[in-house]
Amino acid sequence: MLPVKVPVKIVCSCGQKYAFDVYPLNGRMPSPIRCPVCGVDSTTVADEIIALALKPPALPVPAAPPPPPAAPTPAPLPSLSPPPPTPLIIRPRTLTSAPPPVQADKSGTEAAAWRQRALEAERRAEQAQAFAKANLAPHLAQVLKETVVQELAVQRRELLKAQEEATMEIAAMIHRLDSVQAPLQDRLHSYEARIQELEKELNVLNEENRELLKLKIEMIRRQLEVERVHSRLEFNAN
Repeated sequence: MLPVKVPVKIVCSCGQKYAFDVYPLNGRMPSPIRCPVCGVDSTTVADEIIALALKPPALPVPAAPPPPPAAPTPAPLPSLSPPPPTPLIIRPRTLTSAPPPVQADKSGTEAAAWRQRALEAERRAEQAQAFAKANLAPHLAQVLKETVVQELAVQRRELLKAQEEATMEIAAMIHRLDSVQAPLQDRLHSYEARIQELEKELNVLNEENRELLKLKIEMIRRQLEVERVHSRLEFNAN
């Protein structure tokens, strides 16, 4: 069976009219269609028009048969009286309807007009699209450029803020370390100075006091080691 070309005429909700010829696929549009002006999907409307065009025509209703002719009246017997007048028999005629006028030329003219309108609407849509591209392309490029620059500026501010916060944290940490190390250094210097003084005294004193001074120096050294360990623990805890 050869494919049938169906003319489709659509009036969009925006008021735009367009028409085209299509070879249906399984009684439907082979692909979706949209209005060339507003872009509304008109595939469902086109499918309904194709279904109506492909619907088989209704069979004509046969005319009623004419009634049978009336039976002839038997001839009367001859009599002396004059014969009665013969009745007239009127047989009904079957009226045949005249064929509808051919609308082929008119449909072809309308299809050509719709096709011309559709082509004109498509041409206007292409012109509008080209005009929009030519006028909006520089504007869109400028807007995109400004957006990228603003995004880079925001990222730079965020990086500078993060760098400032990290610098402040490092400075606070150094300050805490200095505040912890300063007393420790002072105590260590005082212990070392005391040890030097005791060593000088040890060299000056007699042999009998030297053992006592050695023991005292050893105790001070042990206390110094304890202070160092305690200071390290405090520094690690902070």
